[in-house]
Amino acid sequence: MSSQNMQNEKEELLDINKASEQDMLGRKISKSYVAKIMEYREITGGFDKLEDLKRIKGIGDATYQKLSKFLKVGSAPTKKILNINSADEITLKYYGLSKKEIKKIQTYLDKNDRITDNIEFQKLVKKKTYEELKDLINYGGKK
Repeated sequence: MSSQNMQNEKEELLDINKASEQDMLGRKISKSYVAKIMEYREITGGFDKLEDLKRIKGIGDATYQKLSKFLKVGSAPTKKILNINSADEITLKYYGLSKKEIKKIQTYLDKNDRITDNIEFQKLVKKKTYEELKDLINYGGKK
């Protein structure tokens, strides 16, 4: 394959943060995956990296490999604020929290009503998770 052909193929990838539903459907991406991708974008603001697709229920390694042939992250997303005290399990997963971290947060909220600040949040998640999310967390509101 010539470098020109490879370049053309790469240019044809859709920007996962900007592509419309129709654009993705036109690439033979199933309606259910398109709906999940659009939901993820709506909740979080978009994808930082293509691997974030794996945060979506039903998209494992095999499906990710198929989707990565059609999609790329071409533009940086404007991430949305995460209200940690009212976020559901799906939202927390979309923001990259592990099942264990989600369980800790849910248990904490059941006992304490709300997480009030970064200090409390930091105790519930791994350092990497905290560093990725600390500037996106809103502690207002109640569960």
